[in-house]
Amino acid sequence: MKRPSSSAIRIFVSIILIILLIYVMRGKYGQILGVLKSTNLTMFCLGTVVYTGAILLASLRLQLIARAQHITMSFIESASFTYIGFFFNNFLPTSIGGDVVKAYYISRKNSEKTGAYTSVFIDRAIGLVTMIFMAFVALLFAESSIVDSKMKYLIYAIAAIAALGVVFMAHEGFARKFSWLLFVVRPLETQLKKAYRSINEYRHRTLLMAQTFIISILSQLLFFAGMGILIKSIGSGISAFDILLRMPIISVTSLLPSINGLGLREGATVLLFGPLIGKANAFAVSILVIALLLISSVIGGLIYAFSPQFRITLTAITQEVAL
Repeated sequence: MKRPSSSAIRIFVSIILIILLIYVMRGKYGQILGVLKSTNLTMFCLGTVVYTGAILLASLRLQLIARAQHITMSFIESASFTYIGFFFNNFLPTSIGGDVVKAYYISRKNSEKTGAYTSVFIDRAIGLVTMIFMAFVALLFAESSIVDSKMKYLIYAIAAIAALGVVFMAHEGFARKFSWLLFVVRPLETQLKKAYRSINEYRHRTLLMAQTFIISILSQLLFFAGMGILIKSIGSGISAFDILLRMPIISVTSLLPSINGLGLREGATVLLFGPLIGKANAFAVSILVIALLLISSVIGGLIYAFSPQFRITLTAITQEVAL
């Protein structure tokens, strides 16, 4: 019997969570629509600008990481790759996501493909580790009324796994203890060892890692500030401290299997911000966040459509991945 693919599972999870969330919000649809209609467009545009700043900082992080692999690309190119990645993330099957597209573009600037894919992997890893670190710190200061014990344990578990992953990637001796697992992917053993060596080299670049970690924190803080502005745009208010406590938790929750966090992100937003601004307002804000993501995707689509130098085909990407 054929097992369901990871894509099918993620789609199923998102659909179930969305249906559940719609059921929970029953009776509030008119209120939610009213909140969205009354959204202050000036504040929403300001939130979009701040969110764009977060994306641009993430693009700078990718540029610096790629430079460590002797891959030279301009900031404009890095930002273009990032936005095009948003486009592919939202409009293509999950098996061909934005990270693969970014790696493909970077690999065209360097004959060494391993370095290109390593750069994207490290960039994503730093972003995730930063997010998990901020969620962990937030939980240390969060009251029990903010997050229940089950969610705390879940995030602590994710933090422990992330810490183990960092040790695995940074210490070759520790990684060797798990070399017996390579028998599971024997045909890819050579490529995986080469990729690991490339990733492991970053342990010697302490200054670069510190710089990218700081950039990543600033990028996350800008995103959180954008969230605060969106809340303001619907006429609600919330302290910066409350946002700092809750947003990292929402971000980590959205990492669980789903379609780009769809369903998880909205549910966590209602759960954590609902007690402060009301469930209807929290749900409305989650819809505005989706709008921001779609705007980023549209920008990526326009860059892809009107920049011949970035024009690629799905066949080309698929062949690249197969190699």
